[in-house]
Amino acid sequence: MVSSLLADAVADPTAVLLDLFAANDDIQAFSARVAAHFSAVFSSDAALAEIPALDALDARHDRALVRFRAMVQDTSPSPEIYRARWPGPRCGGWGLADASPHDISYDDLRESTVFWAVSVPAQSPWCADPSSAPHNTPHSHKFPVPHHPHHAVQVKVYHNYPVKPTELHTFVGILTSEPLHADLDLDSPALVPTLHVLFSLPTPTTIVPRVYPDPAFTKNTRDELITWIADASLAGDQDAAEWVLLAAIARVQSRSPPILPLTLTVSCFPSPSPTATSTSTPALSHILTQIFPLVTTLPLSLSTLNTTSFAPESKNEDLHSGWLQLPRGTVCVVTEGGVSEGNVSERGLNNLRATQEMMNAQTLQYVFPYSAFAFDTDVAFVILSEGTKSAFFHASANIPLRPAIPDFDFYKTPEGVAPKAEDALASFRALVGAAKIGSVTVNDQTAQFIQEDFVQERKAAPAQDEVLTQDHLIQRMMIARLLALSMQEPEITVPIWKKAKEMETTRRARILSQ
Repeated sequence: MVSSLLADAVADPTAVLLDLFAANDDIQAFSARVAAHFSAVFSSDAALAEIPALDALDARHDRALVRFRAMVQDTSPSPEIYRARWPGPRCGGWGLADASPHDISYDDLRESTVFWAVSVPAQSPWCADPSSAPHNTPHSHKFPVPHHPHHAVQVKVYHNYPVKPTELHTFVGILTSEPLHADLDLDSPALVPTLHVLFSLPTPTTIVPRVYPDPAFTKNTRDELITWIADASLAGDQDAAEWVLLAAIARVQSRSPPILPLTLTVSCFPSPSPTATSTSTPALSHILTQIFPLVTTLPLSLSTLNTTSFAPESKNEDLHSGWLQLPRGTVCVVTEGGVSEGNVSERGLNNLRATQEMMNAQTLQYVFPYSAFAFDTDVAFVILSEGTKSAFFHASANIPLRPAIPDFDFYKTPEGVAPKAEDALASFRALVGAAKIGSVTVNDQTAQFIQEDFVQERKAAPAQDEVLTQDHLIQRMMIARLLALSMQEPEITVPIWKKAKEMETTRRARILSQ
């Protein structure tokens, strides 16, 4: 019976809608009934996979049932009034209307929520839907990465399902082509793909569901991952690779009090050769893309700074996206190797300011004509800088690169990166995915040891050394927490605390030796 319901829903969702309304035309509860019915039919992963993924390149018939894993980009459009009941009685909404003239009863009017959704930016190929090939779409300014192929749709939701910008959801609905809701040109309105949502599912930031700790984790998995990052992208520098791993799994632990992600600068990182023609994308980006589900590279250059936007901005009541409008859980690799001599414009300065603010506070300003609103973010930053420190940003930690492999090529195509077996990649992905959602504690005994150890270290420090402050303790606790997460440990232990101290000592020694 379930298979019959599933087949009917996939073949003709409109007929199912009409049948549901014919059985009970109570418009007060109809949208909730629709969501409950379709979500029950497609409650299993196998059933959900029967729904074709959104792909506008396919010659799909009008009003086809599709699913679309997407990022909410713009929630600023006003709600849309629709007629929920037509004579017959026949349901309205979900793109259904009646061209015949009829008197309108205001009791039959309802509101739908309208917003814009785009393909998940920064989504790694290994966890993307293979049947949904991206392409160039109208309104490309609503996607964070300029000129990047993607899908985008106008979304209309009829049941109570609140959304916020940059949230990830899987929307299942009926695909049509309709005028843009905000288009004021009534004579020749622009037609855009429109998804009339039947039901929705929140998507985790890990894309693939994970549990912490990973039951299959072994210490060898962590060691092998660090070695692969080092040998394939950082010229064999194991220390830098471990710092990159910690920075990449970092996330917002708390807003109050603020426990925000560690940000990292890998300094002394070579810039691409001016004569190189293959790629200017660092191999590190390709490595992280094979491990993490959400990774983006922000290639700083004067052109990028001065001519593109990093923060979303409303223009003519249309929210244009920016490089930093990213879903929570994203790892953002910022490369400074493309910046040459020249002037940074006012826009460029605003872009730099927005990036630093996002690193410091994990918020991003959305700019509107007469106001600006700060939205919470949760993005991990790794900065690659040729100098002894970043030219533009202040990060939580700076680890100077120390290559162990001579004549190393730091810039490769994805195909040029040393491959790993699929079972090893699966283990790496499970490790970092679990670390991204995990939480660790510190027991009273360990907390007492840490406090006393830090006090003793302050007393024993030579007078000419940097004075250790409460901020140093907070950062070291942050590193210890990330170490525990990367080791899939439920608690910060004394050995983990000592390793955090050792990592900090080694890092600071590198800086002093420059």
